[in-house]
Amino acid sequence: MIQNLIILTKNTSNLPLFGPIWNLIVSALGWIMNWIYLFLDGIGIPNIGLAIILFTLVTRILLFPTSLKQQKSSRMMQIMQPEIRAVQEKYKNKTDNASMMAQQTEMKAIYEKYGTSMTAGCLPLFLQMPIIFALYRIIMNIPAYVPSVKAVYESVSTAIGGSSAAQSLLDFGKANGMESILKTLHNLGLDDPSKYNADAVHNFVIDFLYKLNPAQWAKLPEIFPSATQVIQQAAAKSTEINSFLGLNLSTAPSAYGFTPNIYWLIPILAGLSQWASTLLMQKQTMPTATEEGDQSQQMMKSMNVMMPLMSVWFCFSFASGIGLYWIASSVFMLLQQLILNWYFGKKTNEELLQDAMAKANEKRAKKGLPPIDEKTVENRLKLMQAKEDSEEKNRMEKIAKQNLKTKESTDYYNQNAKEGSLASKANMVQLYNEKHEKKEKK
Repeated sequence: MIQNLIILTKNTSNLPLFGPIWNLIVSALGWIMNWIYLFLDGIGIPNIGLAIILFTLVTRILLFPTSLKQQKSSRMMQIMQPEIRAVQEKYKNKTDNASMMAQQTEMKAIYEKYGTSMTAGCLPLFLQMPIIFALYRIIMNIPAYVPSVKAVYESVSTAIGGSSAAQSLLDFGKANGMESILKTLHNLGLDDPSKYNADAVHNFVIDFLYKLNPAQWAKLPEIFPSATQVIQQAAAKSTEINSFLGLNLSTAPSAYGFTPNIYWLIPILAGLSQWASTLLMQKQTMPTATEEGDQSQQMMKSMNVMMPLMSVWFCFSFASGIGLYWIASSVFMLLQQLILNWYFGKKTNEELLQDAMAKANEKRAKKGLPPIDEKTVENRLKLMQAKEDSEEKNRMEKIAKQNLKTKESTDYYNQNAKEGSLASKANMVQLYNEKHEKKEKK
């Protein structure tokens, strides 16, 4: 059995390097999701919708330090831009190795001056990505991480025959417009029976049952009449745990086609909340008005349009539980951004610079390196400039000397003849031979 292809199982990576890390992240977040659901169940409100919202809140709090670091890096980049642009302009159209090395050295000195690095803005985002992917996996496959939820659907799977019911459920799913879900489940393992044993198919069946909406639950006893009572009990429990503000979270808005209905609120709210969150974040990091034509600004504007549209499409296509997570995540990000904007709004550029340099010097002290300050870096840049000017002066002097030698040689060989004439060329050959004959006699 290839476990990583089974939607319900937790082992999800083929990559030797990232597999253990990924599994650790997913397992930790799955434990949090299970704990939240058990807490809600303990106070009498076992609801997946509330669990998703609280789960999203907890993960946003866990990710807050990386968001803070990313925001600080964006602010520092704004402060650094004039100096970075000056260096880029200085070496514009210079492609020789010496110029490229000098540009790289000066850029590094500027980053040191501001106590940051070229990768400072990318690292927080890189750290967030595996967590975000893990969140989606958990939300899409809650029975895999919440045993009490899995038990509801496992009772039905057992009652209808487990893996032996796979073909009947496959036909049922195709007859009820569930082809896309069946595709993600490898047609309940029947695509290639040699890859999946009975336990694997049983897991596929559980995951399939979790994605049924109330109308599909109502039709299921027609296929398995002997398990009618178990199916009806599971359907009632499924409705209880998946209902949120009148919506069934296992139902995708696309299930009703393009006919407007209440489920359209999910993708619409997802798009609006994503747009507001992105706009607020860009308000803090948007370049100044003098940089209107800058490529990065144009990219930000494009993202401000594309991201909300992507949110609408994904939340229209997937189960409403994913849409609820998307909305909750965007709302919490919006609140987080308001806090960050307020925090950084109180900080002057000088204060941010001093804080960054203080932290950089702490790291340098641990490595036994001397502290850096603005004057030190500026002196280093002046020395670099002086060295570059000296090298350029020496190069020009060499060129001048070579030109002088060439001129003297040409004048010598062209004496007593018109320059460029046939006589001058013959004279040049004669003088050349005479010169070398004298050397040989000596």
